[in-house]
Amino acid sequence: MKCQIIQWKFQYIICAFIIIYCLGCATTQDKRIPNRLQAFMSTKQHPEITDKNYRIYNAAGQSARLETILYEIGLVDVVFLGEMHNDRVGHHVQEIILSSVTDRYYRNAYASKRRQVVLSMEMFERDVQMILDEYLFDIIDEHHFLSCARPWINYQMNYHPLVQYSKKNNIKVIASNAPRRYVHRVANHGKQSLNDLSTIAKTWIAPLSYKNPSDRMIKQFQSFQKKALTQSFVHGKPSQQSNILAAQNLWDATMAFSINDELSNTPKALVIHLCGNYHTWFGIGIPEHLKAYRPDVKVLIISIIRDDQFPNFNPNHENSGDFVIITDPDIK
Repeated sequence: MKCQIIQWKFQYIICAFIIIYCLGCATTQDKRIPNRLQAFMSTKQHPEITDKNYRIYNAAGQSARLETILYEIGLVDVVFLGEMHNDRVGHHVQEIILSSVTDRYYRNAYASKRRQVVLSMEMFERDVQMILDEYLFDIIDEHHFLSCARPWINYQMNYHPLVQYSKKNNIKVIASNAPRRYVHRVANHGKQSLNDLSTIAKTWIAPLSYKNPSDRMIKQFQSFQKKALTQSFVHGKPSQQSNILAAQNLWDATMAFSINDELSNTPKALVIHLCGNYHTWFGIGIPEHLKAYRPDVKVLIISIIRDDQFPNFNPNHENSGDFVIITDPDIK
C-alpha cells in the first residue's frame, strides 16, 4: 500500500513538473538540442522490450488482447494513446499499435475498406506544421527539422521511431498542440489575454469560442492540486491556479480542434493521437472538446500506464480508458 501511494504521488509530481516545464518553455523555446545530448540519445542501448513487459486490460480490469484493441480501432474515428512521457515500454507499445493499424486498415486493406491513417502528436505545435511537412516530404533534412521544429528533449529516444515510420509509410503527421508561448501567456494572464494575438497567431490555437473546462475537468484539476499540495511549485493564489487550469484547457481545446480539422479534411481518416494521459483520463479533456466540435465522433481511449503493481491490474485505473495497458516499471 505504501509503495502504491508513493507511485501515485510520483505520477502527480511528474504531471505537475511537465505543466510547469512546458509553461516555462516560452522563454527558452528557441534553444536547440545539444549535439552531444542528441548523440547520446540516439546511441544509448536499451534493454530488449517484449510482450512480457506489458499487460492489456479492458476498462473493468479484465485481461484483453491486442487483437481486440485492433478490432475496436476499426470502429472509431479517433484513437487516443494516453502515455506517461518517460515510459519506454509505453512508447514501444505505441509503435506496435501504429504499425499494426497501418497494416490492417491502410496498407493491406481492400480499396473499399482502406482508411487514411493519421498520426496526431501533442509533441509538436501547430505553428511548426509546415516544417514537419517539409521533413516528411524530404524538402529539408533531419538536421534542419530538429533545429526548427522545437522537438521535445526526449524526441530522439521516444518519438523519432514513430515519425520515421510515418515518413516511410506515407502517414500524415499532425502538429496538433498550441504553441507554448501562448499557453504561457494564458497561465500568466488568463484566457482573455489571447484576444491580443494577431489574426495569424490565432490560427495556431483553437478558435477563441472554445468551451471552458467542464465540471469534471475542474474536479480532476482540484484533486490533482490537492494530491500535489506538498510540492511548492503547484502552490499559488486561487487566480494563478485558475490560470493554470485555463492553460491546460487551451492545450486540450487546440489538440481537439486540430483533430477535428483533420477529420473534416481527410475522408475516411483514422486518427491516432499521442498525448499525456492527463489529457484523456476518464474521457476528460481532449475528448470533451472534440465532442463539442463533432458530437457524433467515435473515439477509443487507451491509457498506457507504468505501475508498480505490474503485471497485475491496479483498481485505481479502472475506466481510465476503454483499454488500459500496464507497463513494466523495471524498464527505465
